Amino acid sequence: MNLFLPLLLLLFGVLFLCAGKRCYAAFLRGAGEGLAACASLFPTLLLFVCAVSMLRTSGAIDLLTASLSRVCGSIGIPSALLPLLLTRPVSGSASSALLSELLSSYGPDSSLGMCASVLCGASETVFYVLSVYTGKTPLAETRHLLPASCLTFLFVTALSLLLSRLCFG
Repeated sequence: MNLFLPLLLLLFGVLFLCAGKRCYAAFLRGAGEGLAACASLFPTLLLFVCAVSMLRTSGAIDLLTASLSRVCGSIGIPSALLPLLLTRPVSGSASSALLSELLSSYGPDSSLGMCASVLCGASETVFYVLSVYTGKTPLAETRHLLPASCLTFLFVTALSLLLSRLCFG
């Protein structure tokens, strides 16, 4: 299994040579395009890292969790899931850290742990994905993406909670 990646690279190299392609030039061109894409995404990544850090450090997530816990509790959403629900649309790494905290606190086999795992597996970081995919697109062409993405996130969240409750109790 340790030889899989080197053999795969060797296979692609042989295929490039047999096809008459210049694989080194193609590799350099692809690496240059990848580096340019990383450079164009860096400001967006920096913004999201700073925003999530400020929200967590300032206590805004805790304040929102406290204010929403009564309403969410009445419709069956555990208050321990609220920080995960608030950070998942914004940051994948922050929501992964919160998932890890939930799993270490409640256990991976608990109903809350299962529900949080299903939620993280079924949903996506809405704002990050939108900023990456629409960074070079004019705003007029993307005006329906944010409402559609947010509605999709709400639907996936509701479906995850429902299926978790039905399957895991």
